[in-house]
Amino acid sequence: MNGQVVHATRGERDQYRPVQSLLVPDAKPLSVARALQDETGCDEFYIADLDAILGRGAQYNVVQELADELKSELWVDAGISNEAAALEALNGGATRVIICSETLPNLDVLRAIRATLPSERLVFSVDIMKGQVVSRCSSLHGQDPLIALDLLSREGWSQFIILTLDQVGTGGGPDWSLLKAASQRFPLLSLIAGGGVRTPGDLQDLAAMNISGALVATSLHRGWITRRDLQAIQEHR
Repeated sequence: MNGQVVHATRGERDQYRPVQSLLVPDAKPLSVARALQDETGCDEFYIADLDAILGRGAQYNVVQELADELKSELWVDAGISNEAAALEALNGGATRVIICSETLPNLDVLRAIRATLPSERLVFSVDIMKGQVVSRCSSLHGQDPLIALDLLSREGWSQFIILTLDQVGTGGGPDWSLLKAASQRFPLLSLIAGGGVRTPGDLQDLAAMNISGALVATSLHRGWITRRDLQAIQEHR
């Protein structure tokens, strides 16, 4: 947001402030990304361009700098609401373009985007608040997340982020009941958990549930999950 990495908390964007991290002294995107990469060895980053999501213009200059410097895959959510914007994201440095339910206007746009971009470059983020999907799309707004996943999978989508906005930045733990139900009902889908991850045990439990991955930020910045923890998890896989 505004060219800086911010600490997201519960989706309350008016409360977001530049991140304060044990890993890095500033909130510059490249500094933060390099510190996270040094700590985790990761080669994939999730980027939410909050200015774009809020309709204030995309920050592809930042995304492109990260793409040039990190040599990593960038999963970018830039509030995509049409196929032209999806292409712009791809050309602006994104490796994978995230289409989020929050800013999706309707299913016709979703179909146009899928017809325009290669499926392997697309991820859908199911944005959830208080147990319901948040969306501009009338077919998704207020829906049970499992119903939304069913609808979207029948539209041909297979890669998803389940983003529980009111858990983001809290360290309160993932939405276990939702993630368990989703993994059991849709075993062939790739599901990424977003929101609430606090401990190494959370990551191990998610893996045991057949969740494909997790978005982790707060736990790293606060030292709840460390390089040693991640190395131990890798050694026991």
